[in-house]
Amino acid sequence: MRKGISAMKDLKTNPPVVTAGVDQMRELLGQHFPPYYLEIVKPNPRGARYQLLHKGKIALHTATYGAEIRVGTSESFNFYAIMMPLQGTGGVMLNGRDVTAPISLIGPRQKIDMRWSVDHEVLMMQVPLAAMEEALEAYLGDPPKERLRFEPGVDATGTLGHALTMLASAGTGGTLPFAASKLAEHHFEQFLLHTLLASQPHNYSDELRESAPWTPAAVRRASRYCEDHAGEPISLTDIAAAARVSVRTLQLGFREHLQTTPMAYLRSVRLSHAHADLLRIAETGGRTTVTEVALRWGFPHLGRFAALYRQTYGRLPSSTRQGHP
Repeated sequence: MRKGISAMKDLKTNPPVVTAGVDQMRELLGQHFPPYYLEIVKPNPRGARYQLLHKGKIALHTATYGAEIRVGTSESFNFYAIMMPLQGTGGVMLNGRDVTAPISLIGPRQKIDMRWSVDHEVLMMQVPLAAMEEALEAYLGDPPKERLRFEPGVDATGTLGHALTMLASAGTGGTLPFAASKLAEHHFEQFLLHTLLASQPHNYSDELRESAPWTPAAVRRASRYCEDHAGEPISLTDIAAAARVSVRTLQLGFREHLQTTPMAYLRSVRLSHAHADLLRIAETGGRTTVTEVALRWGFPHLGRFAALYRQTYGRLPSSTRQGHP
């Protein structure tokens, strides 16, 4: 039986927590999951709780049925789902095989049988099949020829497990990392998609490790795209498409020829635009704040923006805005 990750027990976010009975919980989750069977083994006086943390391209929920349960699907998923216990113990079987890892990754067309203890709470992440295939196509340069199949067990200490742990832990402060803006939400979802593909073993892992030609023209196309679209919620996939190469080739090319990553390059372009805005505000006496400038250029965390700005320009953004030398 797998135990919940203790650091995540008190996950709290801005979306309200819904308290409900078992039947109401079944109805709530039925809005997001295909029909499933539910067996109540032992009720918990604390009752059921549900929270929809985020609903975008990727959906995030936490839930506890307020009972020891056995649950499974009567229809296969049309999405990828990650189940991570926040507290309590549980077990997941996919197609009759036990997933012994602490976190489970469930793919389409898999028969599911789950058991959760009376004190369980589970973080669930849903990734649409189309979104996952689109991200994979960007890496390959062509549509995938067969369905993407992940290894079902996720190591909690690995890259993906660490990202999920950070996500859950961030919620304890009351605000999820992508809550600041639509731009931040887009980048966070792209981060999760590409972390899944890059770190969790799957049937295309070997192919993604192969490199493809990278030309000076591709560098120019990628850098020009970053300059022209810096104020938009563009992703690694978008930059690769503009450069006319796969995501993997884009990453290797930037590393070899520019000694950076595509997203770090985009961040430097955005920082340059933010710097220009602050200089213009100082010259004209505008009333736009540093926070507004940071969010405009895709920096949702003001402290990190200030640190990066100071590292690059030798002073704080507030100093530039106020016209100080």
